[in-house]
Amino acid sequence: MKKNSSLKFIYIFALVLVLLCTISVFCVAVGKVHLRSLTSLTSYVENVSTNREKIYGERGYIYDANGQVVAQNAQTYDIICFLSKTRKGVGDEIAYVDDPVYTAQVLSEILGADRNEIYERLTSNPDLYQTELGTAGRNLSPETVEKIQADPHLHGIGFKESTQRIYPLGESFAPYLVGFAQSDENGKLVGKMGVEQYLDTELSGSDGEHIYQSDKNGYILPGMYEEITPSHDGNSVYLTIDASIQEALETAFDATFAENQGVQAWGAVMEVDSGKLLAYGQSPSFDPNLINIEDYNNYGSQYAYEPGSVFKSIIYSAAIDSGVYDGTAMFDSTPFCYYAYNDNVPFRSYGNSYGCINNAGYRNWGSIELDYGLILSSNVATSTLLTDYVGVRTFEEYVNRFQFFTPVDTDGIAEVTGNKNYYYASEKLALTFGQGSSVTMLQLLRAYSAIFGNGEMVKPYFIDHIVDAEGNTVYQAQRTVVGTPIKESTAKQMQALLARVVSDPIGTAKFYGIDEVNVAAKTGTSEIAVIGGGYNSDMAITSVMMGLPAEDPQIMIYFAYIAPYDYNRHAYSGPINELTRKVVLLTKMNLKEEYSQSVSTITRYEMPSLIGSNIGAAGETLEAMDLDVITIGDGLRVRAQIPEKGKDVYTNQKVFLLTDGSNITLPDFSGWTRKEVMDYWKMSDLSFALNGYGVVTSQSPEAGTLLTYGQEVEVTFQDIHTAVEEPYEEGYEEDGEYYEEDWEEDSDEE
Repeated sequence: MKKNSSLKFIYIFALVLVLLCTISVFCVAVGKVHLRSLTSLTSYVENVSTNREKIYGERGYIYDANGQVVAQNAQTYDIICFLSKTRKGVGDEIAYVDDPVYTAQVLSEILGADRNEIYERLTSNPDLYQTELGTAGRNLSPETVEKIQADPHLHGIGFKESTQRIYPLGESFAPYLVGFAQSDENGKLVGKMGVEQYLDTELSGSDGEHIYQSDKNGYILPGMYEEITPSHDGNSVYLTIDASIQEALETAFDATFAENQGVQAWGAVMEVDSGKLLAYGQSPSFDPNLINIEDYNNYGSQYAYEPGSVFKSIIYSAAIDSGVYDGTAMFDSTPFCYYAYNDNVPFRSYGNSYGCINNAGYRNWGSIELDYGLILSSNVATSTLLTDYVGVRTFEEYVNRFQFFTPVDTDGIAEVTGNKNYYYASEKLALTFGQGSSVTMLQLLRAYSAIFGNGEMVKPYFIDHIVDAEGNTVYQAQRTVVGTPIKESTAKQMQALLARVVSDPIGTAKFYGIDEVNVAAKTGTSEIAVIGGGYNSDMAITSVMMGLPAEDPQIMIYFAYIAPYDYNRHAYSGPINELTRKVVLLTKMNLKEEYSQSVSTITRYEMPSLIGSNIGAAGETLEAMDLDVITIGDGLRVRAQIPEKGKDVYTNQKVFLLTDGSNITLPDFSGWTRKEVMDYWKMSDLSFALNGYGVVTSQSPEAGTLLTYGQEVEVTFQDIHTAVEEPYEEGYEEDGEYYEEDWEEDSDEE
């Protein structure tokens, strides 16, 4: 009996629930009244619509070779001002801008925008339902949003979530490789340049969707349809670029501009065997956070130029590899006057000629060995190799083997292929010393990977691997051999010869030698072709390609810059040498035995913040890191420091601490580099006169002098590798003025 009563109760209860639900639905659907709150729904449901909104997955991050963030996302907000008085709020809440004057005043102060412009947007069109505030109201930080929401008198202000792409390292980290991403009109981040554009699909992930019903004011009411398809975050990209090596390259650009009046510079650091790019950049550059781009061209791949004598290694490699080279054979280094057969094959002529090719500065050394033709960077030597040993067809075959004038196809980098001019006899001769035809830096890097390696040519690359949102590797780059233009024995012979270009007292690259390791190198000085024909006589490209250590090159460095023509430009090698030293330390390269004995261990540290610290305690902290502490002034507290907080510092590196004392005692500058002296100058705010380049050999006043106000310090530098007396031994480069003017006028070839 009791059981039947319980069943009857359950049945009645269920029936009541069904009845109540039916009545509620009837009231909402027919009577347009919310039963529980007795709220009229008429104005809400008259304009019910189905909405579809994209849900964007978080864009993947970009990292450097050591996992340092290069590109990341920041959650931001775009402001929306609702203007229509028909917009209903919850209860008695005002849901529109009811006081445009007050609103414009407050928002202008918080956003740092023009008050009148905001007021104009709020009042210019009375028919607008809502408006935005342009760039001033976009990408607002959460802190800014909180300030706006904290004002109880601001009404009708809403926010739409957006995402901004942030680049923590700014223009110091290869922006022409990384590129940038921006939000489109829907708030989705879209890659516009570089890796951000090339791997946009992988970085973006997949989008989801939010489908829902809402009233005319955008409110979602209970019982309305809603469906969510989740998004999936994008993959993250890891580059081969090392932020510290990249910073060293960027620093070298700046120093080169300061010391050589450079106007453009570009360069790269690459692993010889693998093709991994450890640094790649150009200057002027841009900050991807500001997108202040003046030149969209990637100099390393989209600037085709005549490379100059760096190209001489190709004809020497061809001669050695084809078995016709004897480095001790003598040749006549006087001007190379030539004539040509009907098929434009040049030969040396001591009678009638189309013209003459000269060495840089019209130098000649009489009869010298072919090895010294490369060591002295003789244009006559390469012309002799072409006409007397290699031949025009074989040389062209080797140029093609090294794949010049063809795409490198490096990780989506936009590129040009340059122009090969190899028809006239003059063009065939000119190509042997890198004039008349144009190539790119990427092509030079690819070619020299065979010369500094084992004869195999590898493709340069900078995307190392890609991981998905769960941390799974979905792409891993591999070493890619794209050809074998020369034998390994040829490569080894070339490495030994290029090492002599640095180590020989009269070698053109002697200024690029450093104490830490032996260096193999080839310099270049090339004229700049101008549109319409001819060359820019005021400016020149100075360049150098280096392999280190010379005994077994692991790393190659290419550096080029445009500056006013100076026959002695390669002597001003300080910025490039500093780059080379930093690369040696960062790649943990084996040092020369005599150098490693004096520097047993080289360690990288992060520079601490010492500003405000007691000078004694600060000195102890730095000395514990085996740093060379240079104190400026006789105060007790640190006022400023170089390097700044967070910068990398290395064993035995000089660190400058400016104290709050006014008395400055001059240190001994002997052996200091120009950059170190300039850092001291910057910190001390003294008056300096700098003479020459290299390292300090003398100073006035002498060390230990207590300086008085306004007293000038004179410092003289000299390159430690300079060991020459005869004028021709200073003529370390290169191609300049290789045709005489009368030949250009008389030549009937063209």
